[in-house]
Amino acid sequence: MQAQSSPLRPPFDAYLAWLRGGGASAATLRAYLADLRQLDRWLAAGGVAPAAADDRLIRRFAAHLGSMRYAPATTARKLSAVRGAYAWMLDRELVERDPAALVPGPRRVRTLPATLSESEAEALLDRPVQPGLRRLRDRALVELLYGCGLRASEACRLRLRDLDLNGRTVRLTGKGEKQRIVPLGGAAAEAVTRYLEGGRSRAPVAVGEDRVFVSVRGRPLHPSDIRRAVRCELGDAGLALRSPHALRHTFATHLLERGADLRSIQRLLGHASVGTTQVYTHVSVRHLRAAHAASHPRGR
Repeated sequence: MQAQSSPLRPPFDAYLAWLRGGGASAATLRAYLADLRQLDRWLAAGGVAPAAADDRLIRRFAAHLGSMRYAPATTARKLSAVRGAYAWMLDRELVERDPAALVPGPRRVRTLPATLSESEAEALLDRPVQPGLRRLRDRALVELLYGCGLRASEACRLRLRDLDLNGRTVRLTGKGEKQRIVPLGGAAAEAVTRYLEGGRSRAPVAVGEDRVFVSVRGRPLHPSDIRRAVRCELGDAGLALRSPHALRHTFATHLLERGADLRSIQRLLGHASVGTTQVYTHVSVRHLRAAHAASHPRGR
């Protein structure tokens, strides 16, 4: 327990402070703290200061990670933290050369995100709306997750002042505190209005609490609450249980399949790079295949 809570040596600690000042998310900071602490302890065991590590040592550390049988994504994140730290150190002339620049990451298997078909989305959202705070809230949640492409964390952070129900837009605060404005469709706007007027208004919400989504006891929701709500809605609709992120993926996939361009989808999702958004071109292959089969003379 002592080693786990040991402070990072400089300059790793300074790098994390720089990330924190730049608006890195709490999840990223927690992960990078654990990753750099792991490297720091490994170097310290060999009597090596962080700034004294060379290419050979960082390659040995990468091999050490490989022997730990982490998932490829976990190893990739750990090496990303290491590369980021040493690139930052090089930029500030704390090291003469970057020992992590050429260290390769593990080969990651590219998996397609789980999505709902259009008929499944209709089965989920076209059901009669049940009364009561929880049911009105959960319907509004799934309408927003699918209709606006929210992350679960963004739904938790959504505040009343972020909603413009008349103008039909919603302001979202995503990763790195970056904000974006997303159109609010009619069905989602109606579901949110029903929830605010017939559900949230009856909850024992504390004075000054302006989070949109609250529990029946009036506390703001956590991501785990969002997961439970989505699973409950999917189960009631007789659909396979999926995560809230599956509705975000479905939002992007259906936009692409209906003709939206990648740049627009990138902005709606709040992706920093269009490269992240390009995964949806692979997801929509099934749609293109069906269109080809139906329309090309030799498509069948």
